[in-house]
Formats: sequence, structure tokens, C-alpha cells
Amino acid sequence: MRDRTVLAAIALATIVICYPSFALAAPSVKVSTAPVKRQTMAQTVTAFGRVKPNPKSATTRAAVYPAFVKTLDVTLGQSVAKGAPIVTLRTAPSARANYRQAQAKLHYAQQAVARQKKLLKQHLATHANVESARQKLATAQAKFATQKKLGTGQTTNVIKAPFSGIVSKLPISPGQKVSVGTTLFQLSRRDKLQVSLGVQPAAIRHVKQGTPVKIRPLFTSGASVKTNVKQVNAVVDPNTRLINVVVPLDGPNANTFLPGMRVRGIITLSAGKSLVVPRGAVRRDKKGPHVFVIQNGHAKRINVQTGVSKHGLTAVQGALKVGDQVAVAGSYELSNGATVRGASH
Repeated sequence: MRDRTVLAAIALATIVICYPSFALAAPSVKVSTAPVKRQTMAQTVTAFGRVKPNPKSATTRAAVYPAFVKTLDVTLGQSVAKGAPIVTLRTAPSARANYRQAQAKLHYAQQAVARQKKLLKQHLATHANVESARQKLATAQAKFATQKKLGTGQTTNVIKAPFSGIVSKLPISPGQKVSVGTTLFQLSRRDKLQVSLGVQPAAIRHVKQGTPVKIRPLFTSGASVKTNVKQVNAVVDPNTRLINVVVPLDGPNANTFLPGMRVRGIITLSAGKSLVVPRGAVRRDKKGPHVFVIQNGHAKRINVQTGVSKHGLTAVQGALKVGDQVAVAGSYELSNGATVRGASH
């Protein structure tokens, strides 16, 4: 029995001596790694809105004398060319009477001047009488010119588009009687549009005039266009609970869009080059976010601060440099100083 114990002890010692690495080897963790890079990471906010005509580029035409709507040559939302007929008015009897009255007063004033000149030659009137008649003639001429310019001397009057645009308001109908000041139509420029994007109040403090924006159609195909914030409202919209940000679409930028179209806006709050790592490389525990840099087959914990995260990458700040290899897959098993094995992405 004693001999067997001695033989077992000798055999165990032989295994330890012959295979020291087997007895002392530390476990390793298999990981995949990726290099730390430096690239531009933009912090953005996505907002949605609707295209509208720019009210500052719209022209509203109102009735300048009493009339009746004879015909409408356009419909609401129609695109029209400069000079195209929009509405035909039939002059009301009261407006025609104003024209005839101004015409009669002009004729009477012309006769009065001629009469005063004749009396002056006969020494029956003075130069003051002639001058007074001339002043009355000037007044009558101005009033008649106004009526003529208004068009009250015509039975009908065709109002045409002053420029190429879109009929954005058309509150009248055929046969309707319109008085002075009644809105006939509003024409908005096709190349002057705008979008009101609804932004969450929590993000609005980062948005200001001049902030870059990309606008693209929401439900139809079309390339995005680049523009900038023109106005940031200071109140919350009671209907949406969002704050509206006004973005212009001018010139070529307006060609892709139509009033009423729903769009998506990508507002770039900030953009700058940062160190970035794959999102899966960032681990978090009670001490905060960190990554493991792999050096000489061992893992080294580096505490970091994280920034923008998008497209599978996360911006980080810490004791890192471009080219450092950080653990991605398998990093959750690591601890500081752990032995690793594996290959890069």
C-alpha cells in the first residue's frame, strides 16, 4: 500500500514537471476588435411638416368697385402663367353710375373753363375766375382718371395673373356680388414656398436661425434639398404640442415640392469630427461607460464619455487615439488585464 502511494506521488510530480504550462495557464477570452476612427458625427433632429406658400411672396387681389362675378377661369390650387385670366367681373350699376357721374363733371368743368376764358376777353370775368375754373377742372380730371383706371367704365373686366404662380385662395363663386375690399383671389409664387416643421420643446434650444436643414418628400420619391432655418417660433402650437420652425424653399429648391405636401426635415444641431467606435464596443457598469483596448494580447479598460450615436457608431472621448483596437464581440466577458484571443473586424 505504501509503495502504491509513493508511485502515485511520483506520477503527479512528473505531470507537473513535464506540463508546467498546462498547470499554470490563465483562461483567455475570444473577442473581435475594430479600430478607433475619427470622422464627422452630426447630431440631428427629425421633424415633420407641410409645405405652404410663403405669405410674404403672395399677392391678394380685392375688388376695387362693386361688381358681380361673371366667370371664374381658375380653380383653387391651380398653377397659372403670368397674364392668364383668373376672374371676370361684371360691373355693378352703382359703379357704372360713378363713372358716368365723373365723366359728366369732367365735361362740365371743361365747359366752365372755356366760358371763363371767353368772359375774361370780354372783361366780364377776372383771372382769378379762370384759375378757379381750372382748379375745378383738374379735380374733375383726377376723379375721372381714377374711375377709368378702376375699370368702372367697362361692362366687364378681366383680372389677370400679375405673375406666374399658384392660386392659393379663391373665396368667391360665379354670380356672387362683391363690394369694395372683398377678396377675389390670392396668388402665391411657385418658387417661394416654406415649411413649418414641428420640433420637440426639449430640442428647440439647439435650433436657431441659420441652422442647416435637409427637406425631402415624406410619401413620394424625391431627392432632399438643403436649406436653413429662417424662423424659430417662441410658442408651443396648441394642436401639435410642438414648436414650429419655419424653413424656406426658394428658387430651384421649390421645384420638388407642392403646397400641401408632407415632408420630413433633418435638422443638424451640431457637426464635428470625433473619435468613434462601434456601438457594441461601449460597455456600461456602475463606474460608467467604458471600452476595452486590446494591447499585446490583454484588455485594458478605458473610461469614456459618449456622444452622438448613429449608423452603428458612437462618438467617444477618453484616453484613446486613432488606430487603437477596441473589443467588440466578447467585450462583455472582459475585465481589466484579461487575456484575449481573436481577430480584427
